[in-house]
Amino acid sequence: MKKVLITGSNSGIGLATTKLFLENSYFVIAHYNSSKSNLDKLRNANLQLVKANFTNIDEVKTLASNLTEVDILINNAGYYHNEDISELENIDIATNVNIKAPLLLSNSVIPNMQKNQFGRIINISSIGVKYGGNIKTLHYTMSKASLEIMTIALAKKFAKDNILINSLRVGITDTDIHKFNKGKNMDNRIKLIPLERMAEPKEIAEMILFLSSDKSSFATGSTITISGGE
Repeated sequence: MKKVLITGSNSGIGLATTKLFLENSYFVIAHYNSSKSNLDKLRNANLQLVKANFTNIDEVKTLASNLTEVDILINNAGYYHNEDISELENIDIATNVNIKAPLLLSNSVIPNMQKNQFGRIINISSIGVKYGGNIKTLHYTMSKASLEIMTIALAKKFAKDNILINSLRVGITDTDIHKFNKGKNMDNRIKLIPLERMAEPKEIAEMILFLSSDKSSFATGSTITISGGE
């Protein structure tokens, strides 16, 4: 049974991905920051819950050191805040959560993947990288762009070990993240999507599952956009 670590698992894409991997007979290590209310409802013998605040790098290091025997890593946890760019504290937090944590976790699990000559790492990015985001969420867009560059660099180095590393540039999805940007008119934004709707979290999870599986045996170092045509 392959073991997968999914960060940011209590809601949205992370929760949908956790459910889907459990349905497909994976052992899931589900990370959460503060609340685990949705994860507690799953009650599955193949589910392990782990807590860590990724704004605190020491907590990330502790988590990474304790979770080395992982076959698949889904770096889904992210920090998003709608603030003026002058708030440098938000840039520091975004760097910790969206860049440093994925890198530390990747470095911790790669040796085991090398030993097994199998590994999958999927980094969850954002469609905002394609369009540049906006000035109030620049810290988020900048950090996700860095995550995509990290994907390419690690993928080149570890391809010989059958460790395939990709980033998934996710379009507008029906999650709670939009509550942090109350000024955005979601109806108008959805009208710009050719499919004329947001993605459902499970639709993103299905792509994550594919990229994590043996069926995805050649794609690495790629940034794959999954959207309704944005």
